[in-house]
Amino acid sequence: MRLPKWPRNRRRVAATLALHQRHHEWLTQVDLKMMRRALHLARAAGLRAEIPVAAIVYRGQEIISEAANDREASNDPAGHAELVALRLAGAKLGRWRLNDCRLAVTLEPCPMCAGAIVNARIEALLFGASDPKAGAVGSLYHIPQDTRLNHRLPCAGGIYATEAAGLLKNFFARRRLQKAPS
Repeated sequence: MRLPKWPRNRRRVAATLALHQRHHEWLTQVDLKMMRRALHLARAAGLRAEIPVAAIVYRGQEIISEAANDREASNDPAGHAELVALRLAGAKLGRWRLNDCRLAVTLEPCPMCAGAIVNARIEALLFGASDPKAGAVGSLYHIPQDTRLNHRLPCAGGIYATEAAGLLKNFFARRRLQKAPS
């Protein structure tokens, strides 16, 4: 799969990376590229009437799998982008341990997805918007950093958070307008 192109403003990318590296020195330009790709996939999911959330499992610059929410299309309550991407990555690599892969997702994972991320032994996680109602990577719970679990991983939130949150806000605003009585 081809890597997404850089945004036109390279200074903005460099500034974003520098800002986040202050707290998460492990972040790289590749991580930001993957998050931009995830935002692109989330935007497309919103156009298909799915909640605009997308996830990418990658190793170095190679995209292993990518997915967006597909609960509406699949009628699967577990059709979260993270779970779909993890399943596809495991199938492609022929193993369930994804300890050499990273995951970029546009919305903070819920408890179900955070548990799957830990169980998949993901190397690192980055996400866009926080989820104060269901987030399990800092908002409500801290599942990937819980010392009682057998695997912990570094996590960085707020990567392109404004763009990720904007996709969700616009999606739900449109949905409310469509349901409003005339």
